[in-house]
Amino acid sequence: MDQAKANETQDPGEVDRIIAEELGKLLDSPMFTRSPVLSRLLQFLVEHRLRGGRSSPKAYAIATEALGRSEDFDPAVDSYPRVMVGRLRTLLDRYYADTPWVHRLRVPQGSYEVVVQYRSAPPSSRPADEPEGDGDVKASGQPAGAARPPAGGGLSPRRRQGPHFGRWVVVLALLALALFTLWTLRGEADRLFVGDPAPVPLLEVSPPAAGNMPQSRALARALDGKLRDGLRRFDLIDLLSSKAPGTSTARTGDYRLDTSIVRTVEGAADVTLVLNRVADQRAIWSQQLRLTSDETPEFTAIEPLIAQLAGDYGVIVRDQVQRQPDNFSPGYPCLAQFNRMRQMRNAASASQVGACLRATIKANPRDPVALAALSLVRYGDWQPQRLTAAGREALTEARAFAQSAYDNSPNSSAGLFAMARANFYAGNCAGGSAMGDAALALNTYDPDVSGFLGLFKLTCGQGAEGEALLRRSLQLDSSYPGVPAVTLAFVLSQRGEHDEAWRILEHMPSPSNMEPQYMMVRAIVLARQGHVAEARAQWQRLLAYTRQPAGATPERVLGRFMITPVVIQRASDALRESGVVAAEATAR
Repeated sequence: MDQAKANETQDPGEVDRIIAEELGKLLDSPMFTRSPVLSRLLQFLVEHRLRGGRSSPKAYAIATEALGRSEDFDPAVDSYPRVMVGRLRTLLDRYYADTPWVHRLRVPQGSYEVVVQYRSAPPSSRPADEPEGDGDVKASGQPAGAARPPAGGGLSPRRRQGPHFGRWVVVLALLALALFTLWTLRGEADRLFVGDPAPVPLLEVSPPAAGNMPQSRALARALDGKLRDGLRRFDLIDLLSSKAPGTSTARTGDYRLDTSIVRTVEGAADVTLVLNRVADQRAIWSQQLRLTSDETPEFTAIEPLIAQLAGDYGVIVRDQVQRQPDNFSPGYPCLAQFNRMRQMRNAASASQVGACLRATIKANPRDPVALAALSLVRYGDWQPQRLTAAGREALTEARAFAQSAYDNSPNSSAGLFAMARANFYAGNCAGGSAMGDAALALNTYDPDVSGFLGLFKLTCGQGAEGEALLRRSLQLDSSYPGVPAVTLAFVLSQRGEHDEAWRILEHMPSPSNMEPQYMMVRAIVLARQGHVAEARAQWQRLLAYTRQPAGATPERVLGRFMITPVVIQRASDALRESGVVAAEATAR
């Protein structure tokens, strides 16, 4: 009997009660809180079931009503609903693997229907002569743990144990074979048993090709110097030219950056950058700029290209993740996965990244980049559970890792900014600003440092400096704008510049436009543009996302996903002043 038919043998009211109860627990869990798309998908499937839909919803309805696809979506050519339901199954399995359960929600393979799966009674409650079956059984209407008649009518308990014994032998044999296979593959970067941590990618920067005129050669040297100076400031790549002769490594470059500069008759200069992947001699990124004479030889216009190449979300990081999406090996793969996780955090990926970073630090306890990354992972663990013992433990570890990053590398951008963040989260604005400024001076090309330092300075009342840093962050790399863009839109809206704020929000790509901060600021901007009804509908979506009641105060809602009290209060005041929520709603 399959799960759907098994549910039909139960009292429909009881099954619906279980489904609604489990939905609430799932949506309140950090794992689903960090996965808003899958949360909406699960909620849609459950609501379809509770409204009386006893058959699976259609792929078209899932795509257009739950996943935000347009009305011209064609399920015959686009498998997006099937893919996302598959991811939902995986997330449900991960949640229940870490959570004791008597009954759980499942979406059976080949179906879009939510059903209840029941766990059997524990082994100690079985009759002594009954063999242990699978831990999870389908609902059949028979009480859990009740004795069952012998299969086949007359088989003895000893005869019934035979097939189970044989099955376990097969399972153990397959497990041994799998472990042996993994062991023989030891040392490969994307395998379980890994040897040395994978180093950061090696980038060779080819000297710019230029004409024979002295002015052209001078510009080429200036361009080469600018590129090398900018790229070497990032800890996520290493320059081939920085390897001293006779060092232990004989690696060839993983990537090659070809550059050229051509002076035009008008006096402008055409600069071309092409990034090639050495392994397959493939060009994976290219950019061309035309610079006027007053933009050279400083070449400030290429600073965003440096950030887009070597930054946290840069071309090299994305290429590494795309080529090895499941590689959580110590060393560089950790950092690439860490940066991917920050785009859309969930408990499962945070756990994998955390374990990977710990392995990296075990191999190199003084690595400031890995220490700083693990500090930020633990700050992320602290936020949703900051009033619990686990949250306090995460906060203590986050501070300790930040301190260690700084102690081991007090003159690195990574070490300084880890400590700056720790100071800001502790309310020490002076210490945070001083260390943040020092970190920025060491890497003025890093959009992440600029963006978050801008956010911290705004929080500490340094409005002009903070806004300038937010703009600098988006100028350097707007590929994954996230919190800096949302914060800048909020600042502009507060100042009455609603149209510019709206343009920023409208140009934010996925997954940044799925975050709760985005939903909050969008509601405020809509209200201030005069679209109060639409703004309040947006607020209702945020209430549903955070699982808060209709009358919840802004402070209570924002506290679900924001840390700093002063930021929560400023945003709450803006929500009331703009009319998104009732002005009389006071914090409680």
